[in-house]
Order: sequence, then C-alpha cells, then structure tokens
Amino acid sequence: MKKDMLFLFFVFVLYVGVRLIPFVYTFNNTSRFFLVDSYEYSLLGVNIAQHGYYTPHGGEPGLRRSPGYPLYLAAVYRFFGTNPAIALFLQIVLSGFIPLLLYMNAGLLFSPRVARIASALSVIEPVSIIYANILLSETIFVLVLLLSTYFFIKSMKQRSTSALVLAALMTGTGAYFRPVILYLPFAYAFTYIAVSWLPFRTRITHAAGIILLTGLVVAPWMVRNYIVDRYRGFCSIQDVNLYYYRAAGVISDIEGLPLKTVQDRLKAAVPAGLSLANKYQFMRDKAADVILHHPFAYGKVIIKGSINMLLAPERYAVFKLAGIPPRFLGVMWQGHSIHEALRMILSDPFIVSSVVIYQLAFTIITGLLMLIGVLVVSGEGYIRELLTLLFIIAYFVVVSAGPEAEPRFRLPVLPYMLILAAVAVAALFTSVASKHYKKRIQ
Repeated sequence: MKKDMLFLFFVFVLYVGVRLIPFVYTFNNTSRFFLVDSYEYSLLGVNIAQHGYYTPHGGEPGLRRSPGYPLYLAAVYRFFGTNPAIALFLQIVLSGFIPLLLYMNAGLLFSPRVARIASALSVIEPVSIIYANILLSETIFVLVLLLSTYFFIKSMKQRSTSALVLAALMTGTGAYFRPVILYLPFAYAFTYIAVSWLPFRTRITHAAGIILLTGLVVAPWMVRNYIVDRYRGFCSIQDVNLYYYRAAGVISDIEGLPLKTVQDRLKAAVPAGLSLANKYQFMRDKAADVILHHPFAYGKVIIKGSINMLLAPERYAVFKLAGIPPRFLGVMWQGHSIHEALRMILSDPFIVSSVVIYQLAFTIITGLLMLIGVLVVSGEGYIRELLTLLFIIAYFVVVSAGPEAEPRFRLPVLPYMLILAAVAVAALFTSVASKHYKKRIQ
C-alpha cells in the first residue's frame, strides 16, 4: 500500500472532486438535496442539537430511524448551525475514503493491481455520485460497511482475533446508520464455517463470536427502545417496510391489484389507539403471516425487487439535483415495460436523460465485467475469495430487495461488484500486454 500512496491521494481528490460538481451547482438551494427520508433525518438532527431529545415531532419517541445519521447531523448543526449544506459538504469529503477502503478490501482478497482498478472505477460510479449529494445515510453507511468487511476478511485470512472484534464493532456501528446490516453477522458466521481459511474449531468460535459481539454493540439502542416505549426491536422502519411493502407486494401479486391500493387497505387495517410499540408489533405479525403463507409469491416479489435494485437507474433524485420539477416514476422498471421506461427517459430534460443513460451504460458494462471476473477468479482458483464476495452481495440483495427497493439500495453491494469487475479489467490488461510482448519478441 505504501507504494500506492500517491495514487490513492489522487483517487481521493478525484472522488471528492467529481462529487463536488453537483454540490457546487445545488448548495445555494438546499431543497435540491432533500428526498422524502432526508426531512426526517434532518428534523431528528435539529431536535438533538437544539433540544437534546430523539423524537421527530416532540411527542412520540423516535423509533422509526436508527440514530447514527441523525447524530451526525446533530453534531454538524451544533457546531455550524442548522446548515444542511455544510453537513452535505462534509459527507462528500468523508466519501473520499470509500475508494481507499475499497482498495484495502480488494488488495486483501486479490492483488494491488485489482485494488487500484477497483478504486479507480469507483470514482466514476454514477449512483454513488448522485447519493453523495443527497442528505441520506447511505454514503457514511458504505464507509462503515467497507471497514466491517475488511476486518472480517482479515480475521479469516490472517487468523486475527483483534480483526474479528473490529469487524463486529464496525458491523454494529453500521446498524446505527442503516439497520439493513443487522443480520450480516449471520452471513459472516456462515462464511466462517463454509469457506474460511481457519481451522474448524476456530471457525465455530469466530462464527459465535461475531454474532455475540455485534449483538453487544446494538444492544444499548434496543434497551433504550424498550425503556421509552416497550418496543422490542432495533428500528421500526423494518416493520414498516415488511408490512407496507413486502406483505403488500405479496397481496398485490396474488390479487392483481396496484401496490398503492393494497397499501391503503393495509393502512386502514391497523387498529386505532395502539401505542407505537404495539402498532409496529401488529405490522410485524401480520406481515410475517402473509409472507409465511405465500412463500412462492414472496419469492416473486424478491426476484422483482432484486432486478429493480441492481439494474434500475436513479431518476427522481436527478430531477431534484437539477432543480427541475420531478415527474415521479418510482422505481424505473416497476409497473412499466422496458420500452415504456426508455420512452420516458428519452422524453426527459437532457440533463436528466443523459445522467440516466450514463447509469444504464455503466451498469451494463460493469455487470458484464463482473461476470467475466467471476470466471477469471474461478479459473485461477480463488474460490474462497469469490464465495466471500458473493455471500456479501447475496446478503444485501436478499434483505434489500422488495417493492421498496430503490437504486440507492445497491450502494452497499457496488464496491464488491466493482472488485469483481476490476479482476476482469486486470485480466484483460494482462492478456493485451502479453500479446504485445510476444509481437515485440517476434
């Protein structure tokens, strides 16, 4: 890594510089980098900074959002005043560490060349450029996730107990930014047992340790939730998504009704007068009942959600950043044929359509490179490394894919997909260089 310090410095500068271009264009109109969830995060940050309580409205306790990102905003608001532009600027600067951490992950798995290519590819990845300029938790979450996976891989390859502890600490910390990571320790545990470089007894110890230690990190917030409202869980947004999207998606598929119609019906079915904790428990129980009784329909929902998450371009946020009144479409492919979606793209203002087309092109190219990378890695015998990456990718696809899936939900898997794409690029460079060398000899 020492030899690449100058390279990494330039990557850091380029990564931040590219993401500052939309920021410079929008910073004098902060409404441009607010999406629906941004308002709640910002309001929580204001209430923490100004009043010292964690509640969105001053009455009911805050159970819906995990506290990591609101605390980040509160710290910025406390020092610089309630200025979302400063919070966003600092977020963009922090995002510059993403390619550095990506380099560390790729270098630990494969080689410095693959690491350099992966970090360079991340500079021009379009979805991360867009969401670095939106007041949402995803950017900082990806930083913490990359630290988590780095220490997790290190704990396997170098048989390091300290790395195991740090992996658990980073995983638990990630849950405070996005609870989608909460069950990742179980995927880690499975990976330890199934494909680890560790002796079998150590595999079992590490598997149990990662689950227990991560649980200890998230336990304080769960205890807080139980104290303030007897809520048994980490974050109620999971119950909301399970009820209004996953279960609603299953019913929509079975009955052939629009998702919005089903959601309205489910909203009316929630009994009045329940406490927050009881309301979320009701949602969780009803959603689980629907899903368990219709596993095949739920499988279809997950597959559709996976396609949307991995392939759909971000469009609504581009409208917002461009300062153009958005024509809300939701997820690009959801409810529309590819032909209809493309026709809508081409009818958009030039700045929006060009960014969306760039996203589609980047997604197609990196997807093909990723498939080639899988073949290259398999052929060269890096089976454990490949399976480790695929398990991480599969985890986030499964837990994030549903009717609620948006392009931003693929931000956690993009670094690991870029690593596999970088393997393919490195192999192509090696092949071309080898042919050129043979011609020169001849």
